Amino acid sequence: MNQGPLSYFSRLIFLLILSQLIFPPGLQAQHAGAVRPKIGLTLSGGGAKGLAHIGILEAIDSAGLRIDYLTGTSMGSIVGALYAMGYSADSIEAVARRIDWNSLFTNQPVLTDVSYEEKNEYNKYIIEIPFEYGKPKLASGVISGEALWLELARLSWPVKDKKDFSQFNIPFKCIATDVATGQIVTLDSGEIVTSMRASMAIPSIFTAVKIGDRKLVDGGVVRNFPVITAKEMGADIVIGSNVSGGLRKADQLVTPFDILYQLGFYKDAIDFEKARKECDIYIPIHKELENYSAAAFGSVDSIIEIGKRKGREMYPVFKHLADSLNALQPEGPFVANRLPFAADVELSSIHVSGLVHSEENFFLQRLHLKPDGCYSNSQLREAIRRVYGTRFYKLITYNLQPEGYGKFRMDITAEENPLTYVKFALNYNTLTGASAILNLTQRNFIIPNSRSFVSVAISENPRLAAEYFKYLGRSRSFGFGLGAHYENTGLTFYNEDLSKLQPFRNKYANVDINLQYSLGSTMAFGAGSRWEYIKYKPQFSPFVEVRGSTNQLNTYAFFGINSLNQKVYPTKGFLLNIEGGYIYNQHSGINVSNDGVPLNLDSAGIRFNDYQRLLVTAKYYIPLGHKSALEFDGNLGWNFNYHESVVSGFVVGGMNNVIRNQIPLIGLFEGEVISPKVAAVQTAWQYEVIKNIYAMPRIGVALYGRDVLDKGDKYKMLSGYGLGAGYSSRLGPIEATMMYSDQSGKLKFYVNMGFNF
Repeated sequence: MNQGPLSYFSRLIFLLILSQLIFPPGLQAQHAGAVRPKIGLTLSGGGAKGLAHIGILEAIDSAGLRIDYLTGTSMGSIVGALYAMGYSADSIEAVARRIDWNSLFTNQPVLTDVSYEEKNEYNKYIIEIPFEYGKPKLASGVISGEALWLELARLSWPVKDKKDFSQFNIPFKCIATDVATGQIVTLDSGEIVTSMRASMAIPSIFTAVKIGDRKLVDGGVVRNFPVITAKEMGADIVIGSNVSGGLRKADQLVTPFDILYQLGFYKDAIDFEKARKECDIYIPIHKELENYSAAAFGSVDSIIEIGKRKGREMYPVFKHLADSLNALQPEGPFVANRLPFAADVELSSIHVSGLVHSEENFFLQRLHLKPDGCYSNSQLREAIRRVYGTRFYKLITYNLQPEGYGKFRMDITAEENPLTYVKFALNYNTLTGASAILNLTQRNFIIPNSRSFVSVAISENPRLAAEYFKYLGRSRSFGFGLGAHYENTGLTFYNEDLSKLQPFRNKYANVDINLQYSLGSTMAFGAGSRWEYIKYKPQFSPFVEVRGSTNQLNTYAFFGINSLNQKVYPTKGFLLNIEGGYIYNQHSGINVSNDGVPLNLDSAGIRFNDYQRLLVTAKYYIPLGHKSALEFDGNLGWNFNYHESVVSGFVVGGMNNVIRNQIPLIGLFEGEVISPKVAAVQTAWQYEVIKNIYAMPRIGVALYGRDVLDKGDKYKMLSGYGLGAGYSSRLGPIEATMMYSDQSGKLKFYVNMGFNF
């Protein structure tokens, strides 16, 4: 028989009358504990909709109602576990509103966690296909969830020493599904982080979680509303909060995925009918959440507010129940925040399992943790991120096993990324045209603890890049790099009034060797040498023509910072690249002619002597609320003791760095000015009009020095303005900019789609 929301009142009245008849007034308080019913709370799964449970918990806290047992599934297991640990409902709400849910539900680390040497190549391809032993490798789900795991570990830190969930402030159990048998798995001991992660592992979305010899997925497949589990724990009265609408209706089953998803939840539909009958106080929130999907993490605030409204409706019921229970058994003041003190830990030892291709020494040295060291949760979290940021690993988790006197053994489990990836991207740029970009990335090629890649841009302006990087040093903070680069670009020489003069092809190639030292994941410095080859090939020459090739050696030092919070349209952080070089050992084959008549280089002031070079690129983003940011750009290209005309000059113009020696400036196309000395500053306002669509007004000015052949003023100024529209897509940033320069007096359009090579 289905018991309605008020069935508990009849029980309480009966218990109150019984206590009055059996015990005289003086003994009622003494014996009240014998008759006080146990209260259970069950929170259903439902993805993002499960955050509505927070409003119910806030009403329970406000009423002063003590919960004796707590069960949950999927998102209900996360919210429920936090409440069971001792978090107040208000604290859970603050956590839910603060978290960047999009960064948690992704298979990619946030950019700030990625190692400095990996940032440039990170997340710039549309398709990445892993290969293992020469064959494509598919995972049991799309998302491994490293960021999610670390966040859950941070929140669970206060109960790190409790491996029996009945020892939480409120005894707790959550539900998962054995993917091999389809059976219900009740998780009540072990690692709470792993248990929560298993309970919410939506099949084919999240990778399955291995606990013991079983692989587990989302408990919603078999028991999304675990009221029966709360009853089995000993609850006399169960409060059940349900945010799931159950099986979809026929008109909602449109795609094959919809049907497959439906098939997976038939068993839970049967279990729900039994659970609903066992529920004493049933709180249906699913109707109010019909317009939200399980993936609606962009609507967290709205979902929480719906839950709070429902909580206010239920408050009188909770208050009446709390008062009735207190009449049976008076208790001390109700405390909402019951979280235990979270002390640091002393690590007795560190053990790593799951390594196949990478070396344990590399892992431990990159970890920077030592046995007998004392560490906080944030320090352990940073250590795991330091290793994960190398991109050698798909998932890194750890367990802390108590060994008495505040000491813990740290057991780390690592799941490695495949060694080989084939990647693909598309790009269109006003300068370089359309490109199909292919990339092959191989880790541990020939030598362990290394990463190699080759990228090719198939285009009318082709490009090629190759790099080899090997970690070195006891802490693996040093790196040895080898690289090669080639680009073949069609450019145009311009007159002083910025009118077109002469199209030409600019070919550039280099071979590079360097040594780098990383300071965390955001900063590095080092030095190296590169052999460079430069060739100019004009298409026709009615005026002054520069033709031929030269090669040279460039020994340089560099310093870099990359603390941007995201790859596309960052809202905060600093990007800085400084390179100072000494160019020498030049072998010039450059010739200069005027209207077909060769010029004497010495008389023209052109000399290929040794010179010094400084190149600085900086971007700084300041957030203005959650929808906009200010961007400040600074670029400096300066050649000292330089007399080579345009050969190694800085190419001014364009919106992105797509060619060697480029100094971007709004209002100009690439190469409208080529100068040995340029300083430019720009500022832009980046505003997100609607989700992923941006408006970007921009202004810039530059000062540049005259060329060897230019007999005019020593320095000249450039100024430009532009209004851009951008879209953050799977392809990468898609941007169109309308721009104007005071010096050219022309309105121009610049387009870029996808990440540049």
